Amino acid sequence: MVVFLDTGFILAIRNSDDINHSKATALMKECLSGRFGSIIVSNFVFDETVTLTLVRTHNKNLVEDIGNYILNSPRIKLLHLSEPEFLATWELFLRYFENGLSFTDCSILVMAKLFESNVYIATFDRHFQGLLSVIE
Repeated sequence: MVVFLDTGFILAIRNSDDINHSKATALMKECLSGRFGSIIVSNFVFDETVTLTLVRTHNKNLVEDIGNYILNSPRIKLLHLSEPEFLATWELFLRYFENGLSFTDCSILVMAKLFESNVYIATFDRHFQGLLSVIE
């Protein structure tokens, strides 16, 4: 089993001003308990998270905190897309562009297919409903 962390979820964990902070913190505790298996963040989610944090908050300390939270956690695995995975993400993005899936969202879907066991996603984005099992 694995759980992918999505951008808004990570931002909510580390930003106490986020509307979803309490919910994200509680769900992350469940993730850390091992209930959903290994915790995964892709390099694209990392990029999107630190960029979104900068754009939304203009707070360098929070950007650094979130980046280090992901990079230094012994429980979070940072995975990098290979070239074939990148190209598959591009194809998926072009196919589902009209559905509101970002390139980063599509990269999560491509990476999720690499795992044979149950795959979950920690997200507040509704467009993952029906695509992956969303933890709540």
